[in-house]
Amino acid sequence: MQNIHLFAEYKKTELRVFDNLEKSEIKNLTEMGSAVRLNHGAHRQVIAISDLNPDSLYSASKHLVRGDPLPLFKHWEPKQEKAFEDDLTDEIDKWNHQMNHLALHFSPEIISTRAYWKSVKQHVWFFATEVGLREDIRPCFMLELEVLARQNKKTTKSSVTKSWISPKYVNQAELEKLVLYAAESALDKLHAKPFHSGAYSLVLGPLAAPGIFHEVVGHGLEADIAALTGAAFHNSKGERIGSDKLTIVDDPTSLGLPGSYNIDDEGITAKCTTLVEEGRISNYLSHLHSKVQSNGHGRVINYAHPPLVRMSNTFVLPGEDEPEEIILETKSGIYIKNAFNGDVNMITGEFKIHVTEGYLIENGKLTTPITPSILKGDGRKLLRSIDRVGNDFQIHAEVRGGCGKLGQSPLPVSAGSPTVRVLDWEVQAIES
Repeated sequence: MQNIHLFAEYKKTELRVFDNLEKSEIKNLTEMGSAVRLNHGAHRQVIAISDLNPDSLYSASKHLVRGDPLPLFKHWEPKQEKAFEDDLTDEIDKWNHQMNHLALHFSPEIISTRAYWKSVKQHVWFFATEVGLREDIRPCFMLELEVLARQNKKTTKSSVTKSWISPKYVNQAELEKLVLYAAESALDKLHAKPFHSGAYSLVLGPLAAPGIFHEVVGHGLEADIAALTGAAFHNSKGERIGSDKLTIVDDPTSLGLPGSYNIDDEGITAKCTTLVEEGRISNYLSHLHSKVQSNGHGRVINYAHPPLVRMSNTFVLPGEDEPEEIILETKSGIYIKNAFNGDVNMITGEFKIHVTEGYLIENGKLTTPITPSILKGDGRKLLRSIDRVGNDFQIHAEVRGGCGKLGQSPLPVSAGSPTVRVLDWEVQAIES
């Protein structure tokens, strides 16, 4: 008989969108399904149904399996022991009212807020003869807050995200901090000025750096990508690629984040994997079909797809440098506060990142807010150009989007980083 894996999932997603104090969107989605995965060496086939019933899955797959798979199904019973309770209670109406009130009273230029509250609870089951039946429950409660500002005919927007295991971990002080961050950023963007494209020292803030490292390092160190001849990190284990201040990990065990899990979608126990240690490549992300042993990074967008090597929560670990001193030491450069919509050539490591919020650094001080720009270049060069790593680690959680790879998108992920300085980098201003 072929090597056979069984997989099933039950996922409940709740979404509430508030425009100011009004609910503009309400969604409650329940998805469920199960699959037989037939593994023939490098070839894999998935037979999926939108049902958790073992008899239905057996009937759908038995004619495609060599031999009799019935003994395997005797161990397969993905049961939902108790229904997931709703997370999006009336409590979020109160939180939303408080955030909106704080934002609108922060400045007359603040005109509105939009809050995306999202709860995802996923129950997965996996069975293979060699490991038996394994299951995992993955809860995550998330917020993305947008604040809009207007002056004359110019309108700007800034956003920030946060995630928790459940609503009971939300506190008022955290919400106020998110509002102040987004409101200040939106106001600063009203006064943004054009700047000249050119080479700058870059100070990547802790909410800008995570997405950049996700694109530049995370994808390049997925084992299936790195195995390709000509890939940026092909056969690079042990190679020095950056400053000894740079350590990068992928950690699915950090609870309450979109990319968190206890077992991956191939039944492997999750663990923190160090990708870069003190500037040297120490490992690749892998799954059961990699040429190296799996470290628990086989993930699927849903039950109907084959597992791919994927990131979970990718973090640049904090260093010892004070972020204020990093800026003070930068006589001329750009501070990048926020960036989004990263794109990377997974083979070569060439990337492009859109910078949405930034400031000129002049004589060690943040001065003029700048208009949007684009960072692009070679990922390996960027890693070699890092000379400072701050101690102000923060996490960005994907609330409305996620990571894409080979048609499986958006996969829930998060990324985190402290402030990082990159020397002598080309920045392209966007023409208005």
